[in-house]
Amino acid sequence: MNAFLTLSKVQLQALLASLRVGGSRKKASSGWAALALICVLCLYVSGACCFGLAGQLAQAGQLDLLFLLIPAMAALAGLMFTLFAVQGLIFEGRDADFLLSMPVPARSVLLSKLTALYVENLVFCLFFLLPAGGAWLWYSGDGPAFVLRLLVGTAFLALLPTVLSLACGWLLSWFASRFSHKVLFSLLLYALMIAGVFFLAVQINLSISGLTAEALGMELEQVFTGWGLPFQLFQQGVCGNWGTLALFCLSALVPALIAAGLLAGSYQRVLTGLHTHSSRASYQVGHLNAASRRTALLKKEAARYFGTPIYLLNTGIGLIPLVVGGGAAAFMGGRLLEPLAEAGMSEMPLTPLLALVITCLLSTVSITGSSISLEGRNLWILKEAPVSARDLLAAKAGFQLLLTVPCLLIAVLGFAWGFRLGLAHGGILLLLGLAYAAFTALLGLAVNLTFPKLDAINDMVVVKQSAAALVSVAGGMAAIVVLAGLYWLASSLAGTLAGMAACVLALLAGCAALLAWFRFRGVARFLEL
Repeated sequence: MNAFLTLSKVQLQALLASLRVGGSRKKASSGWAALALICVLCLYVSGACCFGLAGQLAQAGQLDLLFLLIPAMAALAGLMFTLFAVQGLIFEGRDADFLLSMPVPARSVLLSKLTALYVENLVFCLFFLLPAGGAWLWYSGDGPAFVLRLLVGTAFLALLPTVLSLACGWLLSWFASRFSHKVLFSLLLYALMIAGVFFLAVQINLSISGLTAEALGMELEQVFTGWGLPFQLFQQGVCGNWGTLALFCLSALVPALIAAGLLAGSYQRVLTGLHTHSSRASYQVGHLNAASRRTALLKKEAARYFGTPIYLLNTGIGLIPLVVGGGAAAFMGGRLLEPLAEAGMSEMPLTPLLALVITCLLSTVSITGSSISLEGRNLWILKEAPVSARDLLAAKAGFQLLLTVPCLLIAVLGFAWGFRLGLAHGGILLLLGLAYAAFTALLGLAVNLTFPKLDAINDMVVVKQSAAALVSVAGGMAAIVVLAGLYWLASSLAGTLAGMAACVLALLAGCAALLAWFRFRGVARFLEL
């Protein structure tokens, strides 16, 4: 028991360390600050949804629907966030050999990792459900019994995404270890799972949009039929039925115990089976192609990017809507203007709205925010290579632009044609997108140099939980807020095009400042790593 508690504490500390800002191990409190930021984001998303619906639902006597929607949102958020974590944390962690070599049972190692995973999901569920609980107390006037039911239900609700992510992570690891093209197969499985989650979220959104509060209950019951039975039990139990709450807790606990029991007895054999590959020597005689140093560096970045599924999907997901949206707008042509006119939006300035969409999507494409940290223990190879540090950094930023610019061109050309923007507005939209793409590429690289994570136990920690990855995306979003204020000020004085031009100039000034930082400090910082 003592070994299990110690290992669980270590795993939880490792999760916090992955969020730590800066390189000093003594500054573990910054990991708590990053965790607090995640909690605030959960509260914001859930609060915006809860308090927007609670008043209407309370008037119709359907307030309990909050505890059908919000738990589903919490479980989906936990699944999306921990789906990639399971494969690296439990089945492919770099610390597995060290932990299993210690004089503790393998089941204790597994259960400690599962405990850390459960705590992470519990944070999501708790801070998603707090606004719903506050809305219920405000409108219903219920007492301490409800708070107790909500806390008990939330503790068992976190088991659902934990078990689902564990099963998905095991499937991904098993299939990837059995196929020669495991990277391609992992990408396909990741894409299918993410598409399934998004499809379910879209179906729920389409089902409840435009409905009255009275009809919402009937529609949600149909949407949650079958697969949503645990959430229906949660709703009925938290809203007053102790027997149903006990049934929900049992339905969540039993699968978790079965999954833990199946893995606990054979965890070491499972890891051995997943990491055992049959191999044979294959020698081929051929010509070795030569390339310039910059081309070789770009090919290396491409191999790393497309060979790491979690890296590609986590940082490239924003490029897909750009291409799809631009292609759809080009296909529909001028027909997009008709629904805008019917909705009374024909007089609105479309160019800044499209610029907002494009920059929000590009803010998620923070490839450079993790590129240096992913080098890990092999960073010395780059530093010893016969290329300058400036060329190495330029290749990392250039690779992000090589991926972003073609997608951006498709989006801008499609939007310009579909919304009939004209040459001037289409041109300024393209310039703004290019300037923002260059700014975010340089910003992510500067942030990663400032907050490197070279000792991560797996790639998932770098891409999804490291301080550099989080700050890079947050910095890009903060830049959008600043640009929006600048546009509002300039456009009110000189019009839409002047406002857009002011944003372009501000982004170019930001790029110039970052380039100056790389020249005087960035290169030296890279050599210090």
